[in-house]
Amino acid sequence: MAMPMRPLPAAHDDVVEGDLDVRLRTPSTLVVHARLEAAEAGAGGVELALVIPRSRCRGERPLAGALREAARAAVARTMRAGASPQACRPLRVVTQVAGLTYLVCQVDAG
Repeated sequence: MAMPMRPLPAAHDDVVEGDLDVRLRTPSTLVVHARLEAAEAGAGGVELALVIPRSRCRGERPLAGALREAARAAVARTMRAGASPQACRPLRVVTQVAGLTYLVCQVDAG
């Protein structure tokens, strides 16, 4: 049975509210840690780095749409490399915001 996930907390201007698990900060990008996993509980997963241009951020917080776009790009790279949980579908990308797990996006792995 699939576990329900909380959607990303975003303000009225689409900026993610709360502290993300940021792994790298540069003047031009923000890199957020995420995980590609099967929607079925206990099926494992793959670590992802979501690279968001600073132009799509407000300070240290990305726009929710930019985070979703970065997640889709990271999934595409992972699938091309053959490192996704292929046997389990559907897939989802999750990340930590203020210590809680949130859904970034669902992924069609087919």
